[in-house]
Formats: sequence, structure tokens, C-alpha cells
Amino acid sequence: MKPPRSAAARRALALWDDAPLGDRFHTRARWWSAPFAALEREVPLSGDVLEVGCGHGVFTTYLALSSRARRVVGVDIDAAKIERGQRALGHLAPGEASAELRVSPSGEVPRVAGGWRAIVFADVLYLLPRERREALLAECAGALAPGGLLVVKEVDTSPPVKARIAQLQEVLATRVLRITDGDTLDFPSAGELHDVLDGLGLAPLSKRLDQGYLHPHCVVIGTRSAAPVAG
Repeated sequence: MKPPRSAAARRALALWDDAPLGDRFHTRARWWSAPFAALEREVPLSGDVLEVGCGHGVFTTYLALSSRARRVVGVDIDAAKIERGQRALGHLAPGEASAELRVSPSGEVPRVAGGWRAIVFADVLYLLPRERREALLAECAGALAPGGLLVVKEVDTSPPVKARIAQLQEVLATRVLRITDGDTLDFPSAGELHDVLDGLGLAPLSKRLDQGYLHPHCVVIGTRSAAPVAG
């Protein structure tokens, strides 16, 4: 667990200072438990970036605050979380960051002219059954710009002790506290995600992000091939 250290991280969380206690607790707990600073470094510093399953939009906002050259859109099926996130974004000064939150009730992946420079998932895919998860990743791969990145952050299934801690926490969040929407809990391993992205024609690379964390955080990055150069 690590506190927010950068100015962008502190600013992102400060946008929630006047939010209801439950939302403030959730956004801060999310930061302390997830390696957002390390994940941000895997995202291109410029261009159109999409976060799928953004929840309250804390990471979406952090990405935009970390680089003004990014145009970041976050989408989620939970209209209440998006509405509260939009309120937080309303505290941004003009020109401070380019961030937008949208409701996507059907879970569709929005498109942008030329394709997304990066599409990011941060602890979302474990809430989907395998068939739906793979279909969503395929849809995202098709929405990338040439040379674009599909950045998938999940908790790995190993080492077993860390994985069990993470899984128990998610059972509590989805089945008991109901702070996360999802009837399915199916945790994909880093190896499984690597193979899926490879099968989609993306060049995959896996990294561990769990140093200093209780959970076995990992990220798998798939790079779409660049368009051939006309000659």
C-alpha cells in the first residue's frame, strides 16, 4: 500500500474532498490499494486514452492530470458513480486537465477518429465471465490506433497467498458491501491475458506491479502493429 506522492495524485484525490464520506473513503482506499502510479507510467503521455470500467473516475482523472497532452475518457456502466465522478471533475480549473466521464450502460466500447492511442483496464475483467471478457478485449483491440496499446491491469492468480487476499476482498466488495457491480468473479491469470492478447494479434508484454502491495498486481500490455509505411 502506497500513499499518493505526486502532485497529480494528490490533486486527483483532493477533487473528492467535499464528497460524501463513503465516496471519499472508496476513492482513497482504491488509491492506496492499487499501483496507479506504476500503471500510469505504462500509458502514453499524449493522445486519446480510454479507460473502460472507470468507476468513480479516479484513475481517469489522474491520467489526465499527469499529462495535459492526454485526452482521457472514462466509461462505466454505473451511472451513479459516473455522476459523482463528474461532480469531482467540476472542481478542475479550465485547462488543468482534459478528462471526461461517460455512462456506457451496455458496456460498449466508444470509438474515436483514428483509433485510441491506449485503452486501459484497471481491475475490471475479473467481473466478467471468460467468454465476455475475451469478446470485450477483442472489441478494444479493434478500436486501437495503429501502434496503440491495450493496457490490462488485474490481480494475478499467483503467488497464492496474495491472490487469496485479493479474491476475499473482492467477494466482500461485490457480495457483502455491494460497492462494486458484478455477479461473476473469475480472476484471469497474467498468463491467460498474455495468451488472449497474443491471439488478437497484439504483441504482449507482462509486468509485475505488486512490490509493496498485499495483492498480486500485474499488467499485460498488448501493442497493435503500426500501419505499414507507404513506399
